[in-house]
Amino acid sequence: MAKLSRTRSIAATGIVFFCCVHSFIKAQNYTAENLFYIGNGRQALEEFKKHVDQISIICPATYQIDSGGVITGDIDPRLLETASANGIKVMPLFATFNQQGVHQLVSSPTARKEAIRLMLFNAKKYHFYGWQLDLENVSYRDRDGYSSFFRQAADSLHTYGLIISMAIVKSEQPAPQAGNSAYNGFLYKDWDGAFDVAAIAKAADFISWMSYDQQTALTPPGPVAGMPWMERELQYLQQLNIPAEKISWGIPFYSDYWYPTYNEKDGARSTRDEISYADAQDLLDRYKAKTQWMSDQQVNYAYWENNGVFNWLFLEDAKSFAPKFQLAKQNHLRGISVWILGAEDPAVWDVLKKEAKALRIK
Repeated sequence: MAKLSRTRSIAATGIVFFCCVHSFIKAQNYTAENLFYIGNGRQALEEFKKHVDQISIICPATYQIDSGGVITGDIDPRLLETASANGIKVMPLFATFNQQGVHQLVSSPTARKEAIRLMLFNAKKYHFYGWQLDLENVSYRDRDGYSSFFRQAADSLHTYGLIISMAIVKSEQPAPQAGNSAYNGFLYKDWDGAFDVAAIAKAADFISWMSYDQQTALTPPGPVAGMPWMERELQYLQQLNIPAEKISWGIPFYSDYWYPTYNEKDGARSTRDEISYADAQDLLDRYKAKTQWMSDQQVNYAYWENNGVFNWLFLEDAKSFAPKFQLAKQNHLRGISVWILGAEDPAVWDVLKKEAKALRIK
């Protein structure tokens, strides 16, 4: 009888071990191209070094572009060394939020050529994988000009064997959303209406879809990126027939904190800050606030009274990261584009390691 019990125990252990291994192998069947944005600073660099095994592309958000096409910025040589030593591609982005400056850039043949010349120069100098464009606060009137500039840049970079992508502001349709019509009209005219998504995706090697910032400093409190919102965005891309292998799914690492403020220019108002997981935990501890799970949005949130005024926190953590990553995995997307390294709940790395293998680009 004892021998039989031991035999059953061994068999059961074997079954459990097999199931665990099978589950791990099944998870690893998804190989994700994991792009992480990074800023300057020692903390971000240390996070990069700590998690090189889960990063395919590192994207320094350290360059800007002006109306004349002049790209300025710098890159930490320690980042280049770490990337090279670990087989990680470096693909910086250049950004601007100057609407008039973007109009002048995309309307000027001279400015376009200068921007492309500097992209090629810096890529050769620093051995970049390519470039990502992140032009935001762009007028819908410049949609065609922006698409044309991007195609021109793509043709030039591809000639030299470089990769190009674009960070695209979130949207659910190629028109203003119904409801909250004044606000949604503003978003369309000055933000999401500037992107001809199909044309850009055709010219790009991939697009980084910024599915976060569901709420902004101009809205009431709410999730950084609730699951119903994210699902609708992905459905929109699928309706446009954007190939899954061209979609890098944007996922936020940061949390949103709403509070009242005042300055002489804008007066008293409610505003929102993007904060790290560590800073979010500090707020929860300081005000003795408890998080609650918002099941329909699949995010944790908290609120507390501060001298009569309610402050709100919508948290991005490992629990909310998991379903967001599953959208990419279940739909066989190219991978993920994560904003921003150093703001995360440390536990997200366990989720990422469990669910997929990070692509190593040759």
